[in-house]
Amino acid sequence: MPETLMPADVVEAAAVVEAALRPVVGRDWSVRAGPLDWDVEQTVTHMIGAAAKYTLYLASRCEHFIGLSVMRWPDATNEEVINSVVPVAAGLAAVAAVTPPVVRAYHVTGPSSAADYIGRACVELLVHTDDALSGLDVAFAPPADLCRRVLAQQFPDAPDLHNAWHGLLAATGRPLR
Repeated sequence: MPETLMPADVVEAAAVVEAALRPVVGRDWSVRAGPLDWDVEQTVTHMIGAAAKYTLYLASRCEHFIGLSVMRWPDATNEEVINSVVPVAAGLAAVAAVTPPVVRAYHVTGPSSAADYIGRACVELLVHTDDALSGLDVAFAPPADLCRRVLAQQFPDAPDLHNAWHGLLAATGRPLR
């Protein structure tokens, strides 16, 4: 049986992301985010917005698509955006912690549990942080144990690369740097 991520795991991932983004707060976020067509700002906004939307689906137990998006506040500074990562993850963690395991909510890939959303949010946060930082030519290496747990839950059939972070990057179609 694959390992199940816990609500605290998404908060841990968010804290890692926040710490990694803080040194680039004053950099130009309009540059392309690594292999993506988005720039750094769009990528960071997307990953935070995805976690917020996961929270909305899970809290509402909505079984259909919600036609709203979560965007960066127009006047928000990069620092304010970075300061949003952990609270958004904490919101998802809080909702996931009180959601019974049998509950399912909408996701484009199919009905999803709280553990599914926790795993998806960890992938979004970790992989998109790497995308953003690679666009700024900054290395990112999240904790191996967290990467191992995320990879085991979200990509249980991924090949063993003897490096869970590289495995997670490969499973999401990212080039190894």
